[in-house]
Amino acid sequence: MKTAELAGEPIVKILTRAPGNDAAIGGVKVISGGGWFAARPSGTEDIYKIYAESFRDPDHLNRLIAEAQHIVDAALAGA
Repeated sequence: MKTAELAGEPIVKILTRAPGNDAAIGGVKVISGGGWFAARPSGTEDIYKIYAESFRDPDHLNRLIAEAQHIVDAALAGA
């Protein structure tokens, strides 16, 4: 799945490495102007964990999380 938006805003950056030291982050971080989500596999369970932050409000955070789950599910289905 290829998407250019996150919660109605353009995706501005997709990271797999930390910008400060170029270390692998063990997953992916997707950033838009209004927030971000990161997804990475759990170290102890056969699941992916999603972390998210909205710079707006709780409704926007809920939308970020829902879209992150959809994006990650689609990526894993194609893997």
